Amino acid sequence: MEDAIKRMDVFRDESWNYFQRNHKDKNIREVSPSRQFKSIFRVYPIDLKGFSVLEIGCGSACNLLWLKEQFEIKRAVGTEPSTKVVEKLSFEFPEFEFYHSDSRVLPFGNSEFDLVIFRGVLLWVDRNYIMQSIGEAIRVSSRYLIISDFAPHLPYSTVYHHRPQYRSYKISYQPLVEATGFVRCLGSIYIDDGDEWNAYQTSLFRKIDLEEAFPLRSEKDFKKR
Repeated sequence: MEDAIKRMDVFRDESWNYFQRNHKDKNIREVSPSRQFKSIFRVYPIDLKGFSVLEIGCGSACNLLWLKEQFEIKRAVGTEPSTKVVEKLSFEFPEFEFYHSDSRVLPFGNSEFDLVIFRGVLLWVDRNYIMQSIGEAIRVSSRYLIISDFAPHLPYSTVYHHRPQYRSYKISYQPLVEATGFVRCLGSIYIDDGDEWNAYQTSLFRKIDLEEAFPLRSEKDFKKR
């Protein structure tokens, strides 16, 4: 437990360091989402007009801004573990909401958002809390979930060169998400550029009703078997 807490403290700081390394002295309103992120909406189109959208670990907020401009989403919310990043984003994007939050305990209600996004975040989550973080994303989503992250053919870890005592973890998340029972994958974009160890997958999931996912069975049903 102590190691997990220490790791979370480190990445609260590293969230700001990463932001500074990549966006210092830049106009972050001009940062563009990845081609793969934009493509998922073209390949598997869903009408997001009027949606509420949450991005967990939103970084520069470029995904939220692009979605707002492309689909006229109603509410855009982002979280980051660093209060400094939250303050910076709140200043740059006054039209959006930003919260200082850890992925394992989100400060939102059940089914509060139509779409929840995890992009390039889950590889940093402490393995003790990976299922908890995925569960929280599913809990606050009412309709859709997007997970975009590394998806190698076998799980592995790498040393984080900015903090050598910590690792990033790479694994395909689709089986974990679908194993919950009430999330279905509508489709994925998979890119490996000839290197399956660094393959990247962006998947669109649909959340289904609990009654559909887990139909009620009576004693009579079991006796028929």
